[in-house]
Amino acid sequence: MKCIPAILLMFLCALDFCALAQPSPSPVLPDFEQAFEGLSSNPSCTFILKNHLEYEAEGGHLQGIQRHGKSTLFMSGSAELVSYMVLADLSSEQTMAIDTLMGSPFRHAGGFQIFDHYLAVGIEDNQKRNVSVVQIYDLNTRKPWSNPVYSVKRTGEYERVTAGAVGLTAYRQKIWLLVANWDSKNLDIYSCPEADFYRRTGDFTLEISIDTGTELRSSWSDPDWHSYQNINLFTDQKDKLYLVGTTKINGEKQVADLYQLILENSPARIRKLSSKFFYPGKPVDFKAAAGLVVRADGYLELLAAPYQVDAETRVDVFSQSHSPANCQ
Repeated sequence: MKCIPAILLMFLCALDFCALAQPSPSPVLPDFEQAFEGLSSNPSCTFILKNHLEYEAEGGHLQGIQRHGKSTLFMSGSAELVSYMVLADLSSEQTMAIDTLMGSPFRHAGGFQIFDHYLAVGIEDNQKRNVSVVQIYDLNTRKPWSNPVYSVKRTGEYERVTAGAVGLTAYRQKIWLLVANWDSKNLDIYSCPEADFYRRTGDFTLEISIDTGTELRSSWSDPDWHSYQNINLFTDQKDKLYLVGTTKINGEKQVADLYQLILENSPARIRKLSSKFFYPGKPVDFKAAAGLVVRADGYLELLAAPYQVDAETRVDVFSQSHSPANCQ
């Protein structure tokens, strides 16, 4: 894996990497469900990332994708010996770094989410499938991957404690961390007091566990729960909490499913609200990397990438139909 040399780091600072996240909360949409339904089914814009960096991709693939700020892109990935994070600059359409997160057995970095200037990703042993760690990194620091600000360790039964998809958001004075295990069969939801989180004095406590196989589905828009590659968490100004899962179904259909996470019930439950199909250009694949982001200007977008970073890598962006173009 390549590390960021000093001269490149200076260049990245000029590209706003070192100032990616001056403390400012992520925007909260007025109506998340309406914003989701307003996403275009076809790409609003496409980036072709040029890559000249060598890295070892054997035994894995890209797993998650998030835009941070206007032009910084992160993509997580897995390989035989290491988990890694790709940093790319969309304005120049270049990959800037491919950095190791952890070594074997923590070789599998899954779907992830950026909230504010924090990136949360689950890293697991995808062979034994009995241990994982969720790392939360501060993107404001110069070497974020070396010093996670929070680590949630998970050990237990085969496939029960993996962490293939992770979501992160703030809701009702708490920071909520959602962790989906193998094939998204179970959702474990942790919380930390928001003030303590930002002071870095908090701990994440497991509050809710949802077995998706036993959820009552009579009120769902349809009865299907899928094996999601990525699951992102969001709130809106209506004081609701949502999760969106992305995957590919029936061998060819690229889909994002919207759920409401209802905490007031005992036990907490999820309710499927809608599904939306998307039509990316080849070889972009929602079974590899797809993720949603609320832009700084208050619009929702979905990004997706293929399985591998090649010499040229296509990234498709699906935006709300009435949102300003954000293709630079």
